[in-house]
Amino acid sequence: MEQNGKGLDALTKRVRDFMERERMAEAGSRIVAGVSGGADSVCLLYMLTGLAKEYGWKIAVVHVNHKIRPEAAADAQYVEKLCKMNSLPFYLKEADVESLAKEWGMSVEEAGRRVRYEAFAEAAKMFGADRIAVAHNRNDRAETLLFHMFRGTGLFGMGSIRPVRGDVIRPILCLSRDEVESWLVKRNLSWRIDESNMTDTYTRNRIRNHILPYVRREICEGADIHLAQEAELLAATADYVHRMTREALGRCVKKEGRECVEIDVNAFLREDELMRSHMLLETLKGLSGGGKDLGMSHVNGVCGLFTKQGGRRITLPYGMEAVRSFDCVVLQKADTRDNTKRSDRVRPLAEEEEGLPQPEEINLNSLIRKDQNGKIELPGVGLLEFSLETRGFLASIEQKTYTKWFDYDKIESLAIRTRKPGDYLCINEKLQKKSLKEYLIQEKIPAWERDRLPLLADGSHILWVVGHRISSAAKVGEDTERVLRIHIRGGKENG
Repeated sequence: MEQNGKGLDALTKRVRDFMERERMAEAGSRIVAGVSGGADSVCLLYMLTGLAKEYGWKIAVVHVNHKIRPEAAADAQYVEKLCKMNSLPFYLKEADVESLAKEWGMSVEEAGRRVRYEAFAEAAKMFGADRIAVAHNRNDRAETLLFHMFRGTGLFGMGSIRPVRGDVIRPILCLSRDEVESWLVKRNLSWRIDESNMTDTYTRNRIRNHILPYVRREICEGADIHLAQEAELLAATADYVHRMTREALGRCVKKEGRECVEIDVNAFLREDELMRSHMLLETLKGLSGGGKDLGMSHVNGVCGLFTKQGGRRITLPYGMEAVRSFDCVVLQKADTRDNTKRSDRVRPLAEEEEGLPQPEEINLNSLIRKDQNGKIELPGVGLLEFSLETRGFLASIEQKTYTKWFDYDKIESLAIRTRKPGDYLCINEKLQKKSLKEYLIQEKIPAWERDRLPLLADGSHILWVVGHRISSAAKVGEDTERVLRIHIRGGKENG
């Protein structure tokens, strides 16, 4: 296998130059190569061993048998024989990928990828390798770009396959599939053929077998090259946007954990629209562990929650949920430990684990009597501002989500607190009552939020469910003399 570095052919020199430009492997590196037995991986192995003497590399091989195709065992034997002939360490990983896909709740394609990279990591650890080489080529990069564009995975997805990601390197990403096969044929080198690549079972195969051939034939002969170049440019752009996204998340995230992230509504809405979508996609992928099934449709759904009232919720892939709370949107893993109704299971785990303070009961009347204008801090809620005015001095009264006006003369006691048994609202001009519990269920406010939702109460009479409606019995009328204005600073105002 080994070649003298001075006698390298043009294609191997191109791979060498590509590896040096991308800083793929230092002199003396130990490299584990993923070899399936197909043309790309066989080419990769020969080129690495051809360069090994020049750079002092040590090469080992790992092969994964997915147990899907009848000829899979023969593929493994072929790769093992190749290693024995050339005195290379060989690691074999066998896994029932179809069963694992069902167990993990993902596609066979994604489960196979997960198994492969876990096997590569295991082999690298056993061999003491600092690099893992995989055999993606330029066509793969073009196909992946189209695949991600069709699925709407955003800018980072359109960066497609990267030459280097962590300890994973892709030395032949600069070569086309035709160049790989021609290089092997000229050297009388054989490879295994995976017949499943010729079928339309997987989406990537349909792109490879139908879409790209049509584009090359009818639109642009060099489409693969141009798409790969676009992917390289988009990857550089994505890296820049990623840095900006992390900075924006630093400004917007209130609390962050492995299973829950809380994003401040007002800080989020101050960010540029482009940054918003990238922040959400970054967060969702982090919570899901990569999340290949996440697309812009999911991001747009979550983004819509930032302009909705509290209690709204959407379900996401990978067992995740997004819930609009009072002043934040909570992105979290759904709790599946029991069979409770989903709306009752939704809770921000960070609050439970870190013990955020519940709003304490505050006697607002005593504060108003002492000073008719003032401010108080509500733990976990925000800054409450109040003012008592004479009706005749007010030009107009405009009700907003976080600014409400009340007929103070109709109020006997006044407290800010959380819910208690027997709480009710008056829901119309006839002052018909509805229990608070019934109202919160009707509004689809999840149970975890009901217990900490701030309320303005006159005894059991709820004057205002903060962030939602006020009681009809407390509204300002023509005969109102004293008007109490209450504003929660930080809430997004709307009519």
